[in-house]
Amino acid sequence: MTGYGKRVLIVAHDEGERNVLGLMLENEGYNVHMASEEGLALEELKRRRFDVVVSAHHMPHINGFRLALLGRLVWPDTPMILLSGNETSMSETVEQGAAYCSLRKPYVFSELLELMETAIQLTRRHRSQISRSTLLSS
Repeated sequence: MTGYGKRVLIVAHDEGERNVLGLMLENEGYNVHMASEEGLALEELKRRRFDVVVSAHHMPHINGFRLALLGRLVWPDTPMILLSGNETSMSETVEQGAAYCSLRKPYVFSELLELMETAIQLTRRHRSQISRSTLLSS
């Protein structure tokens, strides 16, 4: 189990997609929270810190870029992985630094797990470096 105790927020308008991905991640040990749209996702982000956010890029009222930007206001260092069938629109979001990376649908679940783990490890290293430098400068 790669995700033991780690929190992930899944944001997708499609209920089936949310539920299937949620079950698969729970089987890997992740503590899964889900949201069907931007407002609910932002409420979840305000309630707790997540290790990673996995979001559909295209949703009825928002796209992944806007959600990534708004999410950065709440938790600037929480990595977001975008899922979409359209590679070109996602690459802009990643290039501008709003999202950690993107994965094109249909994706291989093991690839998503690997991206999530890498994002979580990099973020934890970054946080610990910031904590150490803060302690040293005090």
